[in-house]
Amino acid sequence: MTPDGERLAVSVREVLGSPDTWRPMPSGYPDSLALCVLDAIWSIGVRYEAVKNVVSRYRECRRAEGGNADRDGASDLLQHVRLAGGPDRFADRLRNQQRVSTRPGAVRKAEAVYQAAEALSEAGIETVKDLRTVATGPDEARVKRAWLALPGQRSGVSWHYLLMLARLPGVKPDRMICRFVARALGRDRIAPAEAVTLVMQAAERLDVSPTALDHEIWRYERPVRRGRVTPGPVA
Repeated sequence: MTPDGERLAVSVREVLGSPDTWRPMPSGYPDSLALCVLDAIWSIGVRYEAVKNVVSRYRECRRAEGGNADRDGASDLLQHVRLAGGPDRFADRLRNQQRVSTRPGAVRKAEAVYQAAEALSEAGIETVKDLRTVATGPDEARVKRAWLALPGQRSGVSWHYLLMLARLPGVKPDRMICRFVARALGRDRIAPAEAVTLVMQAAERLDVSPTALDHEIWRYERPVRRGRVTPGPVA
């Protein structure tokens, strides 16, 4: 435990209260790699309501096909996009044309989702169970590199979130987490990697899951309270 980790733990108790008072975490998508991928990529830089709408529309589309989005693997997602006519038509089905960044020429998130499903499938990762196995084994670095090479995913924020949605303990170092940690330590800013380390330390000190602490910080920093646009919580 570093001094900054201890300071953050103290601040968490002062600002967020005792962990006994925190709301239960949402469950993520324990049986759907497709929904993990959709949520992880679509959540970056948007209000979480938009992500919920995308997930809901994907579920509707899969029901119409006789499928079950909550059990879809990587190949199910790939097949659905292909049957839709490709990523652009897939975006039309989801009624969401958002792009991975505001840079001119940035690809649509639908394209990034399609490429992510391809990369996971090529790596032999079909299910959430497969992802958990790889992410906790010797091949994690290889698969992570493939994910970071996807359009708009270089920061690694969506990779952390993908694993959390798959119910692996972790911290999503988005702008809200970094903002909270920096403020607790009296800094102007903090690097995402350091924020992850300190939140993990604080979680250990408080005897809670790092995912639970991440979610409680998100609730405190969420747009409703702070009036800012930012990624959402574990679904």
